[in-house]
Amino acid sequence: MFLLPVPEEILTVIIHPRLRLDTRRARAILKADVSLADHVRQSASLAGFISGCFTNDVEMIRQSLDDFLIEPQRAPLIPGFAEVKAAALQQGALGASISGSGPSVFALVTSEQTAVRVRGAMESAFRAQGLTEVDSWISPVNRQGARIVG
Repeated sequence: MFLLPVPEEILTVIIHPRLRLDTRRARAILKADVSLADHVRQSASLAGFISGCFTNDVEMIRQSLDDFLIEPQRAPLIPGFAEVKAAALQQGALGASISGSGPSVFALVTSEQTAVRVRGAMESAFRAQGLTEVDSWISPVNRQGARIVG
């Protein structure tokens, strides 16, 4: 099994607003075609992220956490997504985006203190959009991969 060697200090902040967003709907809005320019730009971002993980280069990871393809299409399905992402970045997140098809949003951070600030800011941003029921977690990145528990 291959595991991506994520730098030890990276933590994940997950925010889940309690709203229904069907995966089928989130898939249905995606464009069927991607321009060559967008493909190259997204591929470069992914390559930078992977390289940053393998070289333990947190700054490269930060510079490579942009989703140019899917996030712009799905963001309108999540009320306040732009504000939530901006709040995470303002509080020191390396980057933030939509988790899967949404509505959960994740941010990557490099310390527990930053994680707490980012979580609070993201929760507040969702609540400012009227989404008062929000769950949140701070977690290290799983370095073992998928496994059977129990």
